[in-house]
Formats: sequence, structure tokens, C-alpha cells
Amino acid sequence: MIRKKVVLLGEIGVGKTSLIRRFVLDRFETSYKGTIGFNIYTSSVLGIGHDGKTNLELLIWDTDGDEAARLLQRTPVVQGTSGVLIVADLSRPRTIQTMLSLARACDMHIPGRHIHLLLNKADLVGDSAPPPAELADVVHPVLVTSAKTGEKVRDAFRDVADAILRRGL
Repeated sequence: MIRKKVVLLGEIGVGKTSLIRRFVLDRFETSYKGTIGFNIYTSSVLGIGHDGKTNLELLIWDTDGDEAARLLQRTPVVQGTSGVLIVADLSRPRTIQTMLSLARACDMHIPGRHIHLLLNKADLVGDSAPPPAELADVVHPVLVTSAKTGEKVRDAFRDVADAILRRGL
């Protein structure tokens, strides 16, 4: 099975760990310890690629929200990265600016890698929230997710895995 590294970035409390736990364990927990440095999870994505027959094992790096920007400048974190999920909290609009700043930093420090932007905690804002204006000119794919309900979480990781495979990263 092919193994690829995916890094999650975003401010503290945006739901990075919850998104990973929803994807890997299919569960949501309201209490857990914050990530210090990084934690690594593994999970397989089956049946992707143009023929739908390729399986990919993701090494998912869950990073410390306080260290996100600095982590991009550290070799162990960026080395071997094929894809990045950058997370913002829809209930805290300022985290969207951080998400966009991190996307620019990724483009600079690890150019050519696939980047997906996730607007998490959709369950807190409901369907009536308009898409943030800051996202009008974004070149990276954007998904609205909820770790709590599971909305689009599998899609996010599957889309990244498929893009990594398609682009040969």
C-alpha cells in the first residue's frame, strides 16, 4: 500500500484533532488533551484514483495550533509532506484569516503540495451562514465540515488522498 504524509494546520481549538478522530475512529469526543508539538495517526483511503482501485495509507500529522506557522519552517514536519489540510472555525471568523495566512506559508515553504481548506464547526453556525468574503479569490479547494456531525469529513480526507495520487505527490 502506498503511504503518504498529510499535515493538519490551524489555530488552537479549530477542531484539527476532532476532524482526525472523526475520520480515523469515526467518533467525536468533547473532552481531550490539546496537542503539544504533533501527534501522528494512520488511516487508509480505499478505492481512489482514476480506476477506483488504488488504496492509500495516510500518515496524518496533527499539529499544535500555537505552533502552526513555525512548524512549516521545521524540516521534520514538512519533509515528505504530500498534502495539507488547513482548518478554520466557522464560529470564530478571525481563524479564517489565519487559515489563509497558513495557506500562503505552505505555498512558500512546501510549494507544489496539495492544500485543502476546511471551514469546520458547521454545526455551530447552521446552513444560513454565507461563505466568508475572504474566500472569494482562494485558489485552493474549500470544504465546510463538522467533526461533531461528520459532515464532509470523509470527503475532505478522501479528496486530499485522491489529489495526492492524481498529482503524483
